[in-house]
Amino acid sequence: MVVGALALVFVAGAVALSRSPAPATTTSTSPPRATTTTVAPERAQPFWAVVSHSARGVMVDYRNVVAGGVTFRALRLRARTTFLRWHVGSGDPVRWASVPKDAGPSIDWPVEGPAGVVAVFNGAFKQAAGAGGSMVDGLVLSPLVRGDASLALDAYGHWAIGTWGSPAFPPRDFTPTTVRQNLVLLVANGRPTPAALHAPWRFWGDPLHEVPPEPRSGLGVDAAGNLIYVATMGHVLAPDLARAMVAAGVVTGMELDINPFWPILGAPFAPLHHPGNYSVQLPLAQHDPTIYNTGWERDFFVALAEPGRWGCDWRAPGLHAPLGTAQPQIPHRVGPGC
Repeated sequence: MVVGALALVFVAGAVALSRSPAPATTTSTSPPRATTTTVAPERAQPFWAVVSHSARGVMVDYRNVVAGGVTFRALRLRARTTFLRWHVGSGDPVRWASVPKDAGPSIDWPVEGPAGVVAVFNGAFKQAAGAGGSMVDGLVLSPLVRGDASLALDAYGHWAIGTWGSPAFPPRDFTPTTVRQNLVLLVANGRPTPAALHAPWRFWGDPLHEVPPEPRSGLGVDAAGNLIYVATMGHVLAPDLARAMVAAGVVTGMELDINPFWPILGAPFAPLHHPGNYSVQLPLAQHDPTIYNTGWERDFFVALAEPGRWGCDWRAPGLHAPLGTAQPQIPHRVGPGC
């Protein structure tokens, strides 16, 4: 998916939208992880079907929601039982050959297999679209843009989504090792943003054959800090995606990639410690998510399982050199429960 650099201002209704400076926004992050053995496990909830679970409780669940007459699939990663990593593709973002192997174009099974893969899903627009910057393992692939919607990951694989450079983002005491940006927020404060509802359709991507309704995907967090991926292969507009994300519980969210070729989702019924199949997928997707097992041309996310014991988590080294320096983020178990 390729879009051109975008700038937009609305005068009517006193709504102003721009890529910079950063607008005010609500951010949301994962809650502190449990550190005692007395914490209640993550439990199943109505309307969500459990995909995988551990001794800590539910790790991944999913449901379908409807917006604009189209069915969307929503996959939820529980914040207390999973963590996230980002990989670049073999063709995009550029400078992919410079990133450490743990963030390369395929799942790094020696590094990520020990924890166990519990979900995979697509990233956002091509770097050439000018829709935001990115950083992985401390290596800046393209400059981060103030005012852009951003997913940030820290050394624990904890996530936060918000507007880059706004007063509350990145959150206090949250040091990003990885950042993926794409346009501006699609959902804020549990509602579609003015940009989602009123921006011209081109603001949200250049569709195939200039036909605006397209398959679309998005990513957000709910009020509990869980991460929710939402996508459909139906033909929808940005407001439809925003409303579907809100219906799934998203309070802060961003658009990922669009067009039929790019949305991909997979989640196995049990953590994968070596290449395997993904039982829950995006209906009618053009690609099987097993492409991430061995290599893909575009960026993608990998969700992994936290250890079964409370008080034990996977943690990478973090950043110990200036930004722009590649610093492999190889996770290892830490905590008194290990």
